[in-house]
Amino acid sequence: MIAVAIVGILAMVAVPNYLQWNARYQLKQATTELAGSLNLARMAAMNRNLAVTATVALVSGRVNVDFGGALAPIVLPQAVVGFTGGPTIQFTQQGLSGAAANVPVTLTSQQGTTYSVVVTPAGKVNWCAHATCP
Repeated sequence: MIAVAIVGILAMVAVPNYLQWNARYQLKQATTELAGSLNLARMAAMNRNLAVTATVALVSGRVNVDFGGALAPIVLPQAVVGFTGGPTIQFTQQGLSGAAANVPVTLTSQQGTTYSVVVTPAGKVNWCAHATCP
């Protein structure tokens, strides 16, 4: 009986921590997937000698990224409930972003945690575990 009580108390402490860790993990996975896909879009623009536009949209509560046919669209995990910034990121034939300043996209989890992806005017894609990347 004592062992069951101890296991029950440990489960009450462990489950919320696990759920929080899992949400952060899914947010990190979504952020790295978005950054990797944007890098692929940049490479596709340079290799195919055509402009590629990535469009980020919230569809039915899920964050979707469409690359205008240059790459397969991606749907970010369900733990990502929103985004700010963007919503379009364009890469020129030279791999530049075509923007005069950094283009940030901030992903938000169900718990309010935010990770960011930034595309510089030179076309480089960076991500960080903060609301804004340096």
